[in-house]
Amino acid sequence: MSLGTFLKAGVLLLLLSLAFASDRAGAAQTSDRLSDPQFIAEGAKLFAPNCGNAYCHGTGGLGGGAPQLRDRGIEPAYAFKSISNGLPGTPMPAFQSVLSDEQIWKLVAFIVSDGKTLPGSSPAAVAGSSPSGSSPRINASETGLPASSVGDAQAGKALFFDSSRPKRCSACHLFNAEGTAIGPDLSAAAAHNSARDLFLSIIFSRDVKQSQYATITVSLRNGDKIIGVKKEEDAESVRVFDTTELPAVLRTVQKENISKIEYAKESVMPADYASSYTIKQLLDLVTFLKSSQSKSRVTLNDLFQ
Repeated sequence: MSLGTFLKAGVLLLLLSLAFASDRAGAAQTSDRLSDPQFIAEGAKLFAPNCGNAYCHGTGGLGGGAPQLRDRGIEPAYAFKSISNGLPGTPMPAFQSVLSDEQIWKLVAFIVSDGKTLPGSSPAAVAGSSPSGSSPRINASETGLPASSVGDAQAGKALFFDSSRPKRCSACHLFNAEGTAIGPDLSAAAAHNSARDLFLSIIFSRDVKQSQYATITVSLRNGDKIIGVKKEEDAESVRVFDTTELPAVLRTVQKENISKIEYAKESVMPADYASSYTIKQLLDLVTFLKSSQSKSRVTLNDLFQ
């Protein structure tokens, strides 16, 4: 081995040693902070509006619509990764665009802490509610939440009409006379539904309430099927918005070529918006939908109340 090669190898080993030592020091520092009562208490304040509702992980992280988190021996590194990146295929969103790494570690500290006690915090503080049981609106200066936890109507509008997304909302819905009239008019829906109801209708597939939006399956004599929403019908043909792929295609089918027509109450709306949008994007969409009725912004707290 030449002297130059030897020196390069020595420098590389030195750098690796320093990086390893730095990682160990960082891990030790993080471990110490996870047991810090103040760090845990700040995590509890973040947990309440973001995760601690009946739809998600319940008050204090002890279980709700989503699984219990505390007192389960969850590894901190796994919790940090899951909160940051979300869990594909589930309603669990990614928070890395909403919360800083510091705030996510605070959430982790709360999750891995003892579920029966929280040093320095009262049960009301953990639940994120006032002593009387009322639920205050999110105030970034009071809770330490980032400004990104407040919806942006303009960002929501951009997402609603984003032509780069095949599953954009405007591909199937109208809003203030803009978009496509396949599904319900969302400007009307926003007027009669809360922010929470709109949020749930986006991330959960539900039975349709109006028969004109029922899912139609047209079976053809050649074995093909068209699935979507019926636009109109006459004596000779049926016109169907084919939603097999989005944006939908309007197809005219001659009745002589049809072997069977079936209807179902399930919506044709895609069921993967909880994983394809971040929680912030969903918040922005709901804020946009509510913007025509109210000038006040929607917060994360509004989505879960």
